Amino acid sequence: MPRARCNQCQNPLVSCICKWISPVFNNTAIVILQHPDEVKKPLGTAKIVSLSLQNAIIKVGVDFSTDTQLHSLIDSPERDLAILYPSDSALDLQDWCKKSESNNADNATPNGNKTLVVLDGTWRNTREIMNVNPALKTIPTVKLAPLNQSNYRIRKAPFAGSLATVEAISQALNILEPETPVDSMNRCFENMIDYQISRMGPDVYQSNYSEPSDSAG
Repeated sequence: MPRARCNQCQNPLVSCICKWISPVFNNTAIVILQHPDEVKKPLGTAKIVSLSLQNAIIKVGVDFSTDTQLHSLIDSPERDLAILYPSDSALDLQDWCKKSESNNADNATPNGNKTLVVLDGTWRNTREIMNVNPALKTIPTVKLAPLNQSNYRIRKAPFAGSLATVEAISQALNILEPETPVDSMNRCFENMIDYQISRMGPDVYQSNYSEPSDSAG
């Protein structure tokens, strides 16, 4: 018999994360492009973001060429748009933020119209999304300098400095709008990890999470 699931987070009721969710009223629009493979993973963190942030949407797929909402954002001259993706030409997010604010001041354009596109999936998944959607390559790419090691202790990172989606978005918002408190998202993430480790037990945890693999957030 299938286990009952929460209507909001879609997790089994026993592992529902909604009790740890608090609303975050962010100004920067967050658009998460989630690879379908990531939807199947019970411990993905994009759902923490979508349940917490009041200005965030998730779009699931690989080919977004017919997504009119996304393309209206890409084509809009009234929005500062960037995609969080560590390409060779990616600017540090802090530098992009300063450049954006300087351009807005020069053009007498009000700030607060920033949109950050975030790809959710393994590195292989995110490369696929970028390759299938040429329009995404017209968006400036930005990157983070991870401040701390990821706390995603139950998913193996592909390399040092990898962050879960919720960690990356939290750090990005700390730069884009430092006045917006995002600690509740990180607490929810940490509580979810602690709960899963308690369920599997220390021996299973130690034996299964010591080697890197191709995972993101």
